[in-house]
Amino acid sequence: LDPVWAGGVVGDVSGGVVDGLVAALLQQREDARARKDFASADAIRERLRASGVDVEDTPRGPRWTVRG
Repeated sequence: LDPVWAGGVVGDVSGGVVDGLVAALLQQREDARARKDFASADAIRERLRASGVDVEDTPRGPRWTVRG
């Protein structure tokens, strides 16, 4: 997972919490994609997007950005 922060929370305690929550959701999304459960994977991506987290799929895995 490759977080990119658009806001100023890097190094802040809340950044660690967000990292953990996003990592857990992205792992669930990757598991769903591996099972070819694309509806669930898309729902997780949409949930993240609605929370201000953009996900970009790259050859090295998902990269996420917090909109600030």
